[in-house]
Amino acid sequence: MEIHLELLILFAACGLVTLIPRILPFLLMHGLTLPRLLTEWLSFIPICLLSALFFQNLLLAQSDDYPTMSSLHLAASVPTVLVALTSKSLSFTVITGVMSMALIRFFL
Repeated sequence: MEIHLELLILFAACGLVTLIPRILPFLLMHGLTLPRLLTEWLSFIPICLLSALFFQNLLLAQSDDYPTMSSLHLAASVPTVLVALTSKSLSFTVITGVMSMALIRFFL
């Protein structure tokens, strides 16, 4: 397989475009202190994102009927919610969810 310079430049540019919106806010906010009210409001973002992802995968849209529940996602959500409630750790919650779904799909 031959690697072309154009592809390497394309991959580097794609990586840069991906990194800029993730790193730029940290660079701009370094050294700044946000007001307490804004900090408290921003603390709800992780739970909002997790809730949106959770319900998007749990409920399956039907074209002409009410949404139905995905039994695979429901089964994987049980240990995930338990870990989320006990650990209060976003990392442990995400890892548990991914591992639960992987194990369920592997065995079914």
